[in-house]
Amino acid sequence: MPFSTSALLYISRQILIYGGLFLIFIGMFGSLMLIFIFSQRPLSRNPCSIYIVTNAILAFLFLPLFFLPNIVTFGFQINWLAINTPFCKFQMSYGIFTVTAVFIINCLISFDRYAISSRSARIRSISTKKTSICLVIAGVTCAFCLIALPAAILFENVPIGPNLPAVCTSKSTMFLLVAAFVYYPVLEGVLPIVLAVYFWFITRRHVRNLQNLEFATRFDKQITRMLLYQIIVSAIASFPFAAINLYRSLTVQVVRTADQENIVQFIRVMSIWLFYIQYCTDFYIYMKTSSEVRVQFWKIMCLWCRYRNNRVVPIATRTITTRKTFQNNNTNRPTPLKY
Repeated sequence: MPFSTSALLYISRQILIYGGLFLIFIGMFGSLMLIFIFSQRPLSRNPCSIYIVTNAILAFLFLPLFFLPNIVTFGFQINWLAINTPFCKFQMSYGIFTVTAVFIINCLISFDRYAISSRSARIRSISTKKTSICLVIAGVTCAFCLIALPAAILFENVPIGPNLPAVCTSKSTMFLLVAAFVYYPVLEGVLPIVLAVYFWFITRRHVRNLQNLEFATRFDKQITRMLLYQIIVSAIASFPFAAINLYRSLTVQVVRTADQENIVQFIRVMSIWLFYIQYCTDFYIYMKTSSEVRVQFWKIMCLWCRYRNNRVVPIATRTITTRKTFQNNNTNRPTPLKY
């Protein structure tokens, strides 16, 4: 029996369903760990922790609120976006806002790593927690006002035919053209990789010029390798998604055969699954490249295990303390010290 393109499309949908649910699980766990790790000392003293915690919060909410409806839509073929217009507006504006905000904050993270490795005291002075908070607020506000609000206004459920279901899209041709030829290929495709490679290159060059060889080796091992791994993940996640969206926009008027359409949809579904990998891997990259993150992680896990194993201990401790206090109150002499 020959292998059909419809079977290929079915396999891609199963990968999206089960692989997507797996990504949501490990991604939310990783984001939660990053929030705990970088909210505690000593890592919380680093100005970059503000960016990392913000990204972790965005990813933690993004995976169930946006990726899960995409799994239902493209995996189970149940169009959640067509439920009603308010839900359509929320999903599209929220998704675009989060992707843009994460992109902006990733750029700020790359710049912060460049700043702390600079030999210029003026550039190093930019890396402060106060500056980080101000830049995060400015970046999130820009993403909301310039990207999310226009999407919330312009997107709606548009019927594609008299007897056909509605599709969550925009009636504005200009907005769709900008999204097809600028937003998807540039902002979600090429630009994040180009900026990440640029900051990785100049950061690595700064590190190589540091006079403290021990610090340079440690910094190179943790920071520049961390950037390199993130570049690789972003390239794997972004390029297929940007390419298939650009191709579909350029060939929107082309009539395809059933097999050709199945192949295009197969690539689209697989690119959607790959696209969300970049929102699930930050914690595991930090665990791979940073000994400080690994130490903090195991501290958190040990505290959690100890709490589970000793849940009744505080009650017993309070009872014993009360009895000792009562006995001491009935005796006027001090308790002798034991050495």
